[in-house]
Amino acid sequence: MNYKYVEDVTLNEVKKVLTEKAKEKELNFEQKHAHEHAKLFASLTPATAEKLKSALIEIELSDELATKITDILPNVTELNLILEKEKDIDDDKKEKIIEILKKYKKE
Repeated sequence: MNYKYVEDVTLNEVKKVLTEKAKEKELNFEQKHAHEHAKLFASLTPATAEKLKSALIEIELSDELATKITDILPNVTELNLILEKEKDIDDDKKEKIIEILKKYKKE
């Protein structure tokens, strides 16, 4: 079976899709585990997660990085570790990310 990369999706999106699919038919082994993982670790509502990801993309983060940050909701130390290998992220952009995260962690 060939798979094609389409886009990065947040845990909230995975949770939503697999919850809907589980209503239609039984999930396979991998889907069940992915669904359990998403239910356990998706801490934002789907709407809030989408807004956060969009806000991060607006400040020119890649889709992959915005998705990772949305899923993890890192503190400052964790964010620095995530961004360690990102050469195009300066201190100003880090501050913008931190401010955005503060806003969405409260919601």
